[in-house]
Amino acid sequence: MEKGKGGLKREVALFGVIALAAGSVIGGGPFALAGPAAGLAGPAVWLGYIVIGLPLVAVALGYAHVASAMPLEGGSYYYPSRIYSPFWGFLSGWAIWLAYITPVALTAIVFTDHLGTVAPGIPKPLLMYGFIAIFYVLNVLGIKISSIAQIIMFVVLVAGILIFSFWGLPSIRSEYFSPMQPFGFSGTVKAAALLFFPYVGFTIAAELGEEVKNPSRNIPWGMTIAMLLCMLVYVFMSVVASGNLIWSAQAKSSTAIYDAAKVFMPELAAGLFLIIVVMAVATSQNAFQISASRVALTMGRDRAVPERLSSLNPRFGTPIWALTISVLIALIFILSEKGLVFIAYTSNVNWLFSFVVVLFAAIFMRRRKPELYEKAHFKFGGAWHYIVPLIGVAVSIFFIALQEPMALLWTAVWIVIGIGVYFIRKNQLAREGVKLEDLLRAMPKEIE
Repeated sequence: MEKGKGGLKREVALFGVIALAAGSVIGGGPFALAGPAAGLAGPAVWLGYIVIGLPLVAVALGYAHVASAMPLEGGSYYYPSRIYSPFWGFLSGWAIWLAYITPVALTAIVFTDHLGTVAPGIPKPLLMYGFIAIFYVLNVLGIKISSIAQIIMFVVLVAGILIFSFWGLPSIRSEYFSPMQPFGFSGTVKAAALLFFPYVGFTIAAELGEEVKNPSRNIPWGMTIAMLLCMLVYVFMSVVASGNLIWSAQAKSSTAIYDAAKVFMPELAAGLFLIIVVMAVATSQNAFQISASRVALTMGRDRAVPERLSSLNPRFGTPIWALTISVLIALIFILSEKGLVFIAYTSNVNWLFSFVVVLFAAIFMRRRKPELYEKAHFKFGGAWHYIVPLIGVAVSIFFIALQEPMALLWTAVWIVIGIGVYFIRKNQLAREGVKLEDLLRAMPKEIE
């Protein structure tokens, strides 16, 4: 069995990468945010997906470039720390860790909202905590089991969404699209800022570099295919939903897509679609628990955070401490009762911040690490080496500015905590005669 650093097993093939990336993307996000997005854009939610989706292709390509050169666990943290700055690399990893943690809380809320429509008597806390616990146990058991479960759920999910879309297509009412943008194009852009969240899971492939077969090929291809697939699915599903359930009704609902399905589907079929929605949420929960734990594991390996987070369960080979801490932080967001829209914005800010830091690694790689640049399976030539990631940087900064102020504040607090952790660890290691910067600059043997 091929293994990566630290005993992790390479068991995820290209389709598994696509399933993990697209499954986490297509999962809870579009079902959770359909209502709030309709309140911002009206029936032009589908256009919001394009407004944010097309520019994000530049981010995906920049990520794919550096990921193909450095297929490592916790890539969002590794790329900048090894290529140009240990400090900024740490902050990127710190931010992306929270970006992967917050959807664990969000998908638990979405699961509870949807299941509550058919089982209102079950206490919400029991549903939320039980949902998280199931996937916690699944991920303790190992990446192979959780990857297989992800593929199965992903296939059923995509089939269900396509059935929903094609079934509802003939019953679309054109008058529901007039006016298309009741709040103008600015409303659509605001919706696009929120709808960034349903896209971001494509970077999960970069966090699983040591568990992917042929990573230099499968990571960039998996990320790019997942990104384009998701955009097509979102636009199609959104058009059908808005054409069957007027946007004002969607804006008042926490289960907007399911409510649209009930308009044109028989009761039994709508019930089966609800199961598909729940499965979509499950794919996200599974994928984000995996990713959050792997980021923490990687920082623990470098001793940037306590080494306990890098320890693997001797029986299952999984990072149980990193997984546990990640889930506990997610529970803080649930207990805060600030709601799923706030959680989505907070996740967005952290992801976008990390994107900026990582994309500078893509820019600097050719000059600072030419040997890595030459090894990259996916690369740009000439000026495009700078133009593509710079577009991604500009897009990321633009959409950071459009996020909710309270989410920006919480992110700032999280980053300040991260800066404190960095310097505390730096001082602790200095007493041992070790420089944290040297640890964070050290290139793993796999890519030396």
